[in-house]
Amino acid sequence: MAGKPQNRRELRRQYDAAEPLDPMEEDAVEAIEVEDDEEEKKPKKKKAAAKPKAKAVKAAKPSARMRIVWTVLNDAFKPVGTFEFNQKEAAEARAAELTAKGKGTHFVQKTKEPMPDNAPGLGAAIPRPAPAPEPVAAKVADAPIEDEDEIEDEDEIEEAEEEEDEE
Repeated sequence: MAGKPQNRRELRRQYDAAEPLDPMEEDAVEAIEVEDDEEEKKPKKKKAAAKPKAKAVKAAKPSARMRIVWTVLNDAFKPVGTFEFNQKEAAEARAAELTAKGKGTHFVQKTKEPMPDNAPGLGAAIPRPAPAPEPVAAKVADAPIEDEDEIEDEDEIEEAEEEEDEE
């Protein structure tokens, strides 16, 4: 265990009270020579500042994309069925049906599962079925324009034809 810390003022008084070494005395000369010899034997080496090693940066592995699904669980927390997130009503109906059959208590819970590999990427448009094109009536090219006498410019003639086509 560490002892009581010494008072620095007391230590300073003891140092000042000690006899200073007189360079003319033989013991002092020998002590100085011994110190010089030790310094010659052990030249101080300056260590070169070590450069910090650059840590190898590993490429961040992207985390697996997850999706939320509704899972029907029994009272032992075993999944009985899974439904897409937009099919919550169907999941609740299945849980009510299984509970009504007397097969124990069933409930619905949100769970996360990894997305399939063939899922579209982030920001990708979700493919939707295109509506069937409606049959287009044949255009009549030689349809007469009403009141041709009142129309003066060619632009007005084109506008009138477009109106006819729209009808």
